[in-house]
Amino acid sequence: MKRLGLTNKEAQALLSRFGRNELIQQSKTTPLTIFLGQFKSPLVIILLIATAASALLGDFLEGGLILSIVILNAMLGFAQEFKAEKALAALKRMAVSRVRVLRDGLHQEIDSTLLVPGDLVFLEEGNKVPADCKILESMHLEVNESSLTGESMPIEKHADGELYLGTVVARGRVTARVTATGMQTRFGSIAAKLALIEKEETPLEKKLSGVAKQLGFLALASAGVILTIGILKHNPFLEIVLTAISLAVAAVPEGLPAVITITLALGSERMAKKGAVLRKLSAIETLGSITVIATDKTGTLTKNEMRVTDIWLAGSSFSAHDSTLQRSKNLSLLLKIGALCNNASLSGHTVIGDQTEGSLLLLAKDCGINPDRYKDDGTLLEEFAFDAVTKTMSVVWKDATGTHVFAKGAPESMLDRSERFLTKTGEKPLTAKNREVIRAAFSKFAGEGLRVLALAYHKTPWKNGLSKEQTEADFTFVGFVGIADPHRAEVPAAIRMAQDAGIRTIMITGDNELTAAAIAQKIGLLKARDTVLTGTQIHTLSDEAFLKILPGTRVFARTTPEQKLRIVELLQKSGQIVAVTGDGVNDALALKQANVGVAMGLTGTDVAKEAAEMVITDDNYATLVEAIAEGRVIYDNMKSAIKYLIGCNVGEVIAIVGGSLLGWPFILAPIHILYMNLVIDGLPAIALALTPRHHAIMQRKPRTDTNLFTRFDLRWIVEVSSLTAVTTIFAFWLGWQRGDTMLARTLAFSVIILAQQFIFWDVAVADRSFFTKHTLKNAWILLPIVIIAVQVSLMYVPLFNPLFSLATPPIYLLGIATIASSIMFLVAESRKKFLEYRGQTSDGPPKRSN
Repeated sequence: MKRLGLTNKEAQALLSRFGRNELIQQSKTTPLTIFLGQFKSPLVIILLIATAASALLGDFLEGGLILSIVILNAMLGFAQEFKAEKALAALKRMAVSRVRVLRDGLHQEIDSTLLVPGDLVFLEEGNKVPADCKILESMHLEVNESSLTGESMPIEKHADGELYLGTVVARGRVTARVTATGMQTRFGSIAAKLALIEKEETPLEKKLSGVAKQLGFLALASAGVILTIGILKHNPFLEIVLTAISLAVAAVPEGLPAVITITLALGSERMAKKGAVLRKLSAIETLGSITVIATDKTGTLTKNEMRVTDIWLAGSSFSAHDSTLQRSKNLSLLLKIGALCNNASLSGHTVIGDQTEGSLLLLAKDCGINPDRYKDDGTLLEEFAFDAVTKTMSVVWKDATGTHVFAKGAPESMLDRSERFLTKTGEKPLTAKNREVIRAAFSKFAGEGLRVLALAYHKTPWKNGLSKEQTEADFTFVGFVGIADPHRAEVPAAIRMAQDAGIRTIMITGDNELTAAAIAQKIGLLKARDTVLTGTQIHTLSDEAFLKILPGTRVFARTTPEQKLRIVELLQKSGQIVAVTGDGVNDALALKQANVGVAMGLTGTDVAKEAAEMVITDDNYATLVEAIAEGRVIYDNMKSAIKYLIGCNVGEVIAIVGGSLLGWPFILAPIHILYMNLVIDGLPAIALALTPRHHAIMQRKPRTDTNLFTRFDLRWIVEVSSLTAVTTIFAFWLGWQRGDTMLARTLAFSVIILAQQFIFWDVAVADRSFFTKHTLKNAWILLPIVIIAVQVSLMYVPLFNPLFSLATPPIYLLGIATIASSIMFLVAESRKKFLEYRGQTSDGPPKRSN
C-alpha cells in the first residue's frame, strides 16, 4: 500500500497545536537563582555580616563600600554564569537528532523536535525512537526498552505494537506512525529528562577541589596569624576582624569556579560552531593528550558523495555513462538488485539514508529507470540486514517473475557464495579461472580508489524460517560496481597538522585493502615504509605479535567491529591516548573504549552518539583535528587563569602576613584586599580564559602530565608570589620611613596591583614576544593598562581618597617602588626565558614533533 504521510501544511498546523517534540524541563537556573547563588559563599556571607557590623559601629563609609564591592562581584559572577548557561543551552539545541519521515509523499530528514502526531517515521538498527509510535510494518524488529523498564534484553515487536520515546531499535527496521510527542509521551508522563550534554564535574574540576582545600587551609592559617598578631598589638577589634576576613578572601580565589565554568561553556560553544559538539565536558582535558586518531575512511576522510562511475558486468568493464551499457540486457537485473536490496531512498537527486545504497538508486535513475518502480511491482518477504562480519545484505523478493534472493556486499564475500556467474549469453558455472579473472577485475577497481560492491541473485522456493547463512548461498554472480568517493580536500593538511602536533593518524575501515591504500596514499597517510593490515591477518596475530607491528601500521582494512575494538585496546595498552571515530551500532564498543569517542553527526546512529564523548556534525576528519586544537586552547586558557589567580592571591597573603611578622601595622587595609580580590582579580582571569588560539598550538607535543601543575608551574607560583610580596613590602617600607601609615599602605596597594599586571602579562604572553601580531591581536592584552589607569585615578583624584583609605603619594616615591617592582619581574622573566631555552619547562615554546 502506497503511503503518502502528512503534508507539510498539515504538519505545521499540528506543530502549532501540539508544540515541539521535546521534554520540557523545569529550569533550575533562572536569572534570579543565578544572581542569588553569588551570595552563597561562606566568605561572602561573612563579608555581609562585616558590613552590618561596620554600620552598627557607625562606620557607614567602610560598610557601604564593602557592600558595593560584594554586589559588584556578584554582578560579574552573574554575567559569567548566565552567559555560560546560555552557551550550554545552545549546545543542547545543536545536539538534537534527526529522523527520516514521509511528508508530501517524499522521504525527508527533519529535526526530531519537529515531529507531530500522524507523521510516518522510518527507523532502523541503531536509531533512537523519537516519539511514541504505532508500528505499521516491521522486519525482524527488536527494541531495547531498558530506559523504560530496566530490562536489558531487546524485546521483539510486531505490527500494531507500540514504540516509546527514548527506546532504541536494537535490530531490524520499522515503519511507524507517531501517536504522541513531547510531554504527551510515556516518557513525558513520568517526567523523564533527556540531556545530551551533561553538566558534570570534569577531571580538571576534581583536581581543583584538591587545590581549593589547600588554599582553604592557607586562608584559615593566615587569618589565625593576623587575628593573633592584631590582638597582641591591641589593634582596633573591627580592623582585626575585617583584615582577617579579607585575608581569607585573598587566599581563596572566589572567581575561580565562575572562570572555569565560563571557559568550559564558551570554549565548548566555540567548538560546536566549528562542527564539534561535546556531549561530555570531561573530554576537553583528554583532547590535549591524544596521541592517536583512529578514523574511519568513508565520510570522514572522504566526502561520502557516492557515485557509481564504473561497472563490471558479464565479463566486461564499462563506464557508468557508457552508451553501450544502456543496451546491455543484463543491466536491468543489476539495477533491480541494487534498487531492491536497498534501504535508502531519493528525494529528487538527494539521497535519504546510506550514501552507498543511494548511489545504486542514482545509477538506476541515470539509466532512465525509477527505482520505486521495482518496489511497486512486488512484495518483500524477508530481509537480512548488512552483517559486518560477512559483509553482505540480502532480501527475498516476490514478483511476477517468481521469488528471488537478491544480495549485495563485498565482492570477495559475494564471490565465495556464488556457484555461477552471468555472461552475455546466460549463466555459466564459476571455475577457478573465472574466479581469478573476477578477482583481478575488482582488484583493479579497488586499486583506483573505488569502493567495490558486488551484486548477486538466485531463484528460490522460499520457506519461512531459513537462516541468513542458508539464504545467502548458491548465488549467480551478476557483477559489481565501482563507487567513487573522493577524499576531502582539507584532509591532507589536517593529517599534517596532526602529525606536527605529535598525533599519529590511522585508518580503520571495512573496505577492501586496495581501496583503503589508494585513498590513504592520496591523502598522505600511507608512507612507503608503512604497512596495510587486513582483518584476516589480524585474526592470525597474537596480542604480542600485533603490538610489535602496530606502530608501523597506518591502515587496517576489511576489519570487523571486534577487531576495531581490539586495535583500540592494544593501542591503549602500549600507552597511547586514543580518539576513535565511528558511526554504526557495532562501533559503539570501540567508541566506549576510546579515551575520546567521536561519533559522526550525519551518518552516525543514535547508539554511536550515545556511546561517544563528542559528535562531529559534518563527519569530517579535519573538524576533529580542529576540535583537538580547540581543546588544547581551552585547557591552556583555564590553566593560565588558575595560575594567575593563585600566583596573585598567594602573593597577597605572604605580603600581609610578612608585614605583620615584621612588626608593622597591617600593610593593606581591608578595603584594599577586598577590592583586589573581588574586582581586580576577576577581569584579568576572564581575559586569560578568553585568550585567542596560539598560532603554534598544534606544533606542540600532546600533554603528558596528569597533574594539574607541573614542577615548573609550582616553581613559577612560588617565585611570582614571593616577588609580589617582596616588592609590596618594599613599597610599604618606603612610606613607613616617612612615618605615614596611609601613605605606606597606598604605595603597597598600588605596587601589588602593578605586580599583578606583570603577572598577567607574563601568563598571557607566555613564550610569545610581546610585540608580535599574534600577541597584539589579543585585545585583552591592553587590560592591565586600563587597570593601572584606574589605580592612578584612585590615588590622584581627591574624591576617591577617603573612599579607599588612600593618600596621594609623591611621584618620586611611587616611581621608586614601580621601578623596583619592574626590575624584579624583568629579572624573573629573563630567568624564565633562559630556562625555557634550556628546555627545562613543559610550558616553554611549542616544540615541533618528529
